[in-house]
Amino acid sequence: MNRETILDKITKERERQYQLPGSEFDMKNGPNDWVAIASKYLSEGSRFGGVTPSKEDFDDALIKAAALIVAALEHSDHMKMEKRLK
Repeated sequence: MNRETILDKITKERERQYQLPGSEFDMKNGPNDWVAIASKYLSEGSRFGGVTPSKEDFDDALIKAAALIVAALEHSDHMKMEKRLK
């Protein structure tokens, strides 16, 4: 995949995540929450029990993690305002 395709997939995934029920509660997440959720997605792309992931599963996990990191960045000003960040 080229960069443009990758960034498009991340944008589409972020839009999908934003439409999910419960996304309105993202404002309550703090830095540790965002890191934990991103770590969950990142770990989905790794080897479990000796089983090598498919390229599709690996790419999907990374795209989900990247979109979630975008969400965290979108909320960083709010976290600063709430004194969860300096």
